[in-house]
Amino acid sequence: MEHVFEQIPVASLRPFVRRFLRIDYPSRRGDVHLPDTGSILAFSLRGDCRIDGDRWAPPAAFTGMYDTIRAHEHHDHAVLLATFTPAGAAALLHAPLEEVAGTTTELAALVARPLELERLREQLAEAGDDRRQVQLLEEFLLARIGNSEPDPLVTAAVAWLEQGRGAGRIEDLTRYIGLSQSALERRFRRVVGVSPRKFASVVRLRHAVRLQETGADLTTIAQAAGYCDQSHFVRDFRRMTGSPPSAFFRRPATV
Repeated sequence: MEHVFEQIPVASLRPFVRRFLRIDYPSRRGDVHLPDTGSILAFSLRGDCRIDGDRWAPPAAFTGMYDTIRAHEHHDHAVLLATFTPAGAAALLHAPLEEVAGTTTELAALVARPLELERLREQLAEAGDDRRQVQLLEEFLLARIGNSEPDPLVTAAVAWLEQGRGAGRIEDLTRYIGLSQSALERRFRRVVGVSPRKFASVVRLRHAVRLQETGADLTTIAQAAGYCDQSHFVRDFRRMTGSPPSAFFRRPATV
């Protein structure tokens, strides 16, 4: 049976990290992940994970923001995850997030002082329980982030898009933030990994999936999720998930 341990980070990390997860997948298990609005840090503690059927995840991996669906195949896999807020991962990496959007990359290639990373992996292997492993990762992130803060303008833009469930006009967002559209887009891509418009489409998709779980029909979902018409909803949904909503919602649940 799958084992999941979840923990909320300490207060000083919450602007950067949403939660920590320690998951054990018994034997062989497949799952599918919806596009999400944040990046993920993952340490494989046992076994392996194949991504989209064609490549193996690195033992210490960073996954940038995806705007398409992802499939994982776990082989007797235990993994420790830190899921970041949309603007949080930029404080950890020494590269613009747009360079790693839509990819899963070896973490050592993205951070300074890789020997510290190797030491963390050794400590995680020696740790006796879930809480201790989360504590070690938390300490590693606190040391890396230091006294930095998420970009305030990008954080405000993210909040505006999320509060409007992705349906707001980008022109209205730029007026709210006080930057030109090109300046906001450059800054947003560097910190989040994708453009504000693409970020909004992921917010709308996830809102649509939540609405479907309440039993709403597709026409109602399209209108409530801010799509101008149902054909736009179907086109956007197919681009991000690979199938139209009617077929997608017949599948087993995604995460």
